[in-house]
Amino acid sequence: MTAVQPRRAGFATLTALVLTAAACRATPAPPTPQPTPTALPTAQTLGRTELPLGVQIFEDDVTTPALEHLREAGVAWARVRALWKLIEPRPGQVDWTVTDRLFGDATAAGFRMVAVVYANPDWVTDAECRPVPPEHIDRYAALWQALVERYDGDGQDDAPEGSVVRYWQVSNEPDFDPEQAQDEGDYGGCFGDDPERYAAQLVVAYRAAKAADAAAQVGFGPVAWDRFTADSMPPGWTAPPGPYAHDFTQRAFEALYQTQAGQPDLPFADFVGLHNYPDNAHYWDRGEQRELVARTAAFRESQLALPGVYDLRRLPILISETGMPAGPSDEWTERSEALQAVYVGQTMVRALAAGVVAAIWYTARDNIMGDCLPPHYDWLSFGLMRADDYLDALRQRCPKQDWVAADAYALDSGATPRPALKALATLTAALRGYSFERQLTVQETAGAAVEAYRFRGPGGRSLLAAWASDGNRLGARSADPPSARLVVGAYALAPWNGRIRVTDHLGQSVSLGRAGDQAVELGLNAAPVYVTVAD
Repeated sequence: MTAVQPRRAGFATLTALVLTAAACRATPAPPTPQPTPTALPTAQTLGRTELPLGVQIFEDDVTTPALEHLREAGVAWARVRALWKLIEPRPGQVDWTVTDRLFGDATAAGFRMVAVVYANPDWVTDAECRPVPPEHIDRYAALWQALVERYDGDGQDDAPEGSVVRYWQVSNEPDFDPEQAQDEGDYGGCFGDDPERYAAQLVVAYRAAKAADAAAQVGFGPVAWDRFTADSMPPGWTAPPGPYAHDFTQRAFEALYQTQAGQPDLPFADFVGLHNYPDNAHYWDRGEQRELVARTAAFRESQLALPGVYDLRRLPILISETGMPAGPSDEWTERSEALQAVYVGQTMVRALAAGVVAAIWYTARDNIMGDCLPPHYDWLSFGLMRADDYLDALRQRCPKQDWVAADAYALDSGATPRPALKALATLTAALRGYSFERQLTVQETAGAAVEAYRFRGPGGRSLLAAWASDGNRLGARSADPPSARLVVGAYALAPWNGRIRVTDHLGQSVSLGRAGDQAVELGLNAAPVYVTVAD
């Protein structure tokens, strides 16, 4: 969701939970090739520093305290964007000013960056999301080579700010089909009706990027893989039709293996980008796997393998957008800052459990603004921080609005932290130095209403991240708040001594149990808690 337009979800189908306390020219296609072994990268070769958790930042964010707040919260990654229309507004007329500042400030703040490249200039296409036509494909290749060279940090033709970017994404949500979108605007890419064109454009970007920096990591997508078109919905999908082609990724990789058979650069991607929002995420639940964990596994199986053609299930996945708005609510869904803070821990822990390269929260500050018509999805506030320009726009465009209470949108700066930022800081502090080990089984949790993930730290010390979960979406109005009991003992935590320390999602801690106890019973609701053995 890196474009300005809002994500219009199928809200009428949601169920609920209420929080309680506590793109190269195409070549003629040869005969369908036989699959051949391909050396694929692994998550280890992509590398990590600190916890692989990040936040989407935009150009206006760098003029506020937002970046400082994010670093204080332990955020290690930042997703940024490079808009071709700003870099080369006219053929051969290059302006790096906006991109240099965004990338430079993110680098100076210490973030590891992933950059998404999209938005054609108007001299390339009428709609900036459309495939680059053949007469401009050389300019597209030149853009990519110049971008990667400028931000590779090798001391040659580098940006003056010293910005370094290692991870790049080719377009944003290219699975968007403009023919199925009705009046909905795109989010950066419009290849959903032509995955073959995306495959060809990916080849161009990949080769140009590698020519500039062989170590650059170039990603397929990211794809939305949600709100599917009527003609591509998977079996059992009940949400209203949307603009995204379910089989886009599979068809694009199939085209690559047909048109580029035998090429050593196959699959022309070092990782795959995937977005994750909670609107329909529990459709993918399978057994103990929930939401993002189950959805990532289903994506690997259905999109990254095609029998007899390719098997790319070992390609690393990067969750380059995940998030939940703090408002406004509607008749089907409650949205609040409290619920948003709950979802931060849930989605980030699940991402760590899924073994992704990184997970990026959308977004640092509120940035979606539009018209004043109900149900007000043009004003969904995904930010970890409230934004002064959001509030200014709301007052100017919709002076009689009643969906954002002035006293609830108090500002102390251009980037005022919400509880969700505190929740993210709590998570990074709790899990720093720990690595995901496994999810507890239904037998261990004594029921399916608990999600519990065990992490291993220094000296064999363990930590549990746990919450009550009944398969309903967070915030839907049609379900009761989940609650559960979890008995914690030596099977779950080491070194066991009978006492536990429980830290809630906003950082408040309490000790339970007594030395020598065999187990301690813990009450859970939807909000994650982080449990260790008390010293």
